[in-house]
Amino acid sequence: MSLTLSKNKTLLKDLIYEEVDGKPIYYKNYKLVIKGKKTTEEVMASSSLQVRLKSELSYYLNKTLREKGYIVLVSEVGIKLRKGGSRSLDLAIYKFEDYEPYKNSSYYLPISPIVAIEIDIKAEIKKQNFMDYVIRKIEDLFEMETLKVIWIFTSPKIILVANKNGEWFIKNWEDEINVINDVNIKLKEILGGS
Repeated sequence: MSLTLSKNKTLLKDLIYEEVDGKPIYYKNYKLVIKGKKTTEEVMASSSLQVRLKSELSYYLNKTLREKGYIVLVSEVGIKLRKGGSRSLDLAIYKFEDYEPYKNSSYYLPISPIVAIEIDIKAEIKKQNFMDYVIRKIEDLFEMETLKVIWIFTSPKIILVANKNGEWFIKNWEDEINVINDVNIKLKEILGGS
């Protein structure tokens, strides 16, 4: 019995997605892993559409922003919160000069991006707390000096754009979204019209 308990504690630690206020936030469906009905990889993995969005956005934004002095990091970028804990981001845009001192670090970044882009929600949350989770994560990023959060939802196909200056709005995938400075995206175009 103690071996199983020890194994479950290790598994639970591996299934932590973020940590806020000293409490872990687990990957969605983590309980199915504990019960042996799903693998760790199954709950951590992204869907085909999510991966495509990350890949295409990363490619387009890196190509467009690199010459302007920015770098776009992708794939669960871990950042440490000032008040303790951590958040994970799908895409993070940094000024290269801010990121450079940490580029070879084996730890979470102690600085937040200028712009964060999230795709769906990978955290296990209660349905009634869906927007509470989104708003709290955005507020945590704003507290860390992030200026804009773009949250892409694949179902329904909408985009929440939150600016630190207080302007928040919802857009469709067909709409043009300003990412940073004069760089805009249209998801439908980036994905080849699909």
